[in-house]
Amino acid sequence: MPGSNSSSRFWLLILGAVVVFAGLFLLGYLPRHKQEKARDAEASQLAAAVPAVTVVPAQAAPDTTTLVLPADTRSNRETFVFARANGFVRSWSADIGQRVRAGQVLAEITTPELDQQIAASRANLGLARTSYQRLATVPLAGAISKQELDAAQAQYTAQRAGVEQLLAQQNFRRVTAPFSGIVTQRNVEVGSLVNSSNAAGTQLFKLEQTDKLRAFVQVPQNFAPAIKNGLRADFLVPEFPGRAFAGRVVRDAGALDPGTRTLLTEVLVPNGRGELRPGSYAQVRFHVPRTGPGVIIPANALVPGGTDTRVATVQNGKIHYQPITTGRDFGSQLEVAQGLKGGELLVLNPAETLTEGQTVQTKAFHAPPKPAGPPPPKPRPNDPDAPRVSSPLK
Repeated sequence: MPGSNSSSRFWLLILGAVVVFAGLFLLGYLPRHKQEKARDAEASQLAAAVPAVTVVPAQAAPDTTTLVLPADTRSNRETFVFARANGFVRSWSADIGQRVRAGQVLAEITTPELDQQIAASRANLGLARTSYQRLATVPLAGAISKQELDAAQAQYTAQRAGVEQLLAQQNFRRVTAPFSGIVTQRNVEVGSLVNSSNAAGTQLFKLEQTDKLRAFVQVPQNFAPAIKNGLRADFLVPEFPGRAFAGRVVRDAGALDPGTRTLLTEVLVPNGRGELRPGSYAQVRFHVPRTGPGVIIPANALVPGGTDTRVATVQNGKIHYQPITTGRDFGSQLEVAQGLKGGELLVLNPAETLTEGQTVQTKAFHAPPKPAGPPPPKPRPNDPDAPRVSSPLK
């Protein structure tokens, strides 16, 4: 029958379509299901596996810290030499770079006005002496009152003191060196007008004693407690690369500069051979003893984030987060003042997924080999542009 045949074909088509769709579904689902199952198995395996971390032991800080700071270099003694009498320079006998002895004549001054004053004062002194002697030798008793005689004697004494004062000023015609040293400035010529003022620019010479140098250093506040008299220090100058001149701390200001929070410290450096020059750029390297125990750790051992400073340590194969208090920052290394004793295994670059008490595997840190190629240029010794440096190493 035509109706039955049509109905049979219709259901056959429907069945065929269902079979085709079922095959296509199985072809797409089975591989995907297999991949998901493999991923789940891998995730389960990873979850069950013990993570590995790179560790490095915390190092106890050395007993001595080196600190390099710029210094202001001056002579052991220095002074300007001024004229003490008014007049003209007759001659000078010491030039820059010349070494002189204490008391040696540096210049002579002609004092015509002072000479005239001395002549006039001597004449007045003679008159006062004559007047006093005349009154003192009057034979008639009571002719001269006691008051007149005392006034004449006082006038004579005053005139004599005036002459002595002018003669003392006349002794300053010879300008002498107050101590042995080297002349570093000469500001006079023959015929120069000079006076007894000590105003700026009126000095005749500058004299410096360079057998010892004084280096003034501004020491930061965190190192100030370790600065003591007698502390050893090295004096470094660019003219002698690789060479350190021995020096010692002789005094400090005793108080910090409120503007810079630094302690002015003086280092005395022997210079018997005259190799060092005052006024030159220099650096001082202190060998500062530590005032308390401490530990040095890599900077990348700190746990990132959080409100407190922590490191991740491994104790008995498990993670433990340890709060610490940091001290000085040396760049790639940090000083730990509290929280560590030294020897603890620190996790480098700790991941955020690590949790307290989690079991981990450890592997020791090994520095990567240096890449091939020309070595980097060496820094200039005692570079004036180099920043101040402190190092935890001896």
